[in-house]
Amino acid sequence: MGTPRGAFRFNLPAPPQLGWWAVVVLCLVTTTGFYTDLLRLVNPIGEKYVPSFPPGQNDFSYAYYGALALIARQNPYHNNRPELTNPIFRIAAVIDHVEFKQLYPPGHLLTFVPLALWKGAQWEEAARVWSRLNLLFLLGLATLTLAIVRRVMSLPMTPLWIVLLFGALALNPGTELGLERGQSDILIALLCWTAVLCFLRGAIGSAIFLAIWATSIKGYPILFAAGLIGLAVAHRRWRQALVGVAVAGVLLVLPVWRYFADAAKGTRMRAEMFQAVWFNHGFRNVVYRWSPAWADRGRTALTAFALAVTAAAWVQMLRAVKQGSEAASAFWLALFATVSLGTVLGYSALSVSYNLILILPGTLVLAASQDRVSGALLSLPRWGSHALGALLLGCLFLLFICRLGDDPPGYQGNIPGAAYGLALLYPTLAALLARGLSRPLEG
Repeated sequence: MGTPRGAFRFNLPAPPQLGWWAVVVLCLVTTTGFYTDLLRLVNPIGEKYVPSFPPGQNDFSYAYYGALALIARQNPYHNNRPELTNPIFRIAAVIDHVEFKQLYPPGHLLTFVPLALWKGAQWEEAARVWSRLNLLFLLGLATLTLAIVRRVMSLPMTPLWIVLLFGALALNPGTELGLERGQSDILIALLCWTAVLCFLRGAIGSAIFLAIWATSIKGYPILFAAGLIGLAVAHRRWRQALVGVAVAGVLLVLPVWRYFADAAKGTRMRAEMFQAVWFNHGFRNVVYRWSPAWADRGRTALTAFALAVTAAAWVQMLRAVKQGSEAASAFWLALFATVSLGTVLGYSALSVSYNLILILPGTLVLAASQDRVSGALLSLPRWGSHALGALLLGCLFLLFICRLGDDPPGYQGNIPGAAYGLALLYPTLAALLARGLSRPLEG
């Protein structure tokens, strides 16, 4: 029977290009970003997410003075030059009864040398330049995210998506904390995700150079860089891999080689620092919230599971690259980048929210690509597609909200939402990988 004349008709709108779940997740994380940003105006928060230390960008000043020491050919970790001593962080730590002025790796300090040559001792002016550069880096990350989604989805998506992606990335509380503190994690993320796109386009040497550069700034991308090198060798592109490693060694390692022993001591100490605060999304903090006595063992167990997921992602990525499917290669490489970076973030005992930007582009690629993943790549049943959508929705909400609770920022009463989001991401992706590894690749 037809619909009676005058009867109410209800027609569902046509499915969007990316699928309903992708649109729901992307709208949610952008809305969440605006919501958490506007919360700065509600008492008792004021304007900052954590108690501020005037004049701002203080973490930048910490690394910047290390760059000034390199220019003066002084040890940035130990020297007696007052003009090379940060006025805010005069002593970074005492290790084995020795005072350290610096804990960052030498590659971090080397990266700031061009800016230090330009601005000299005027670190506050240099910090303002760095803040504006970071906004450009975020725009670049949004563009890279769209480029990878285009490859996975095989759709000519409008560049207007960059605005949505930029908003989601820039308004995340962790990103804003990084901008406020003048941290380098946005640059590290840009280097890593540029490396992903370079690898997909066949620029293997450039990809490996960028991954090593990112690792030299902070050690978080070490699994990612190792995975790209291993993939290049397995794919018989070892000459390009060797060029990338050699160039990185000449430009990033040799100039600061003499400081690596001091840097190793500082890095070990930094990796074991711990605070049970909302802006710490390390695995140790997840377990500590439930059982302080099991915090170390829980951290080890979660890290071991994350490493297993990372290894599975590398195998699936290798299968996709060998098959030559552009869509499958883009998706599994983005997934590998996400879990390899996230594993090291989770392992760190004090993993501060500003480093979330390393994995946020990958989570957005996963969310935007899930319709393609459910269908062409994995042939999930209908209930499986909805389960994937719901799980990614939960993971990304927690990663983008960062904290749950009404206590003033910086207090321990707040729940580290991003820590639970990161921990939940691994079993979700483990299920995807189990499905992918058990079936022939489709692109």
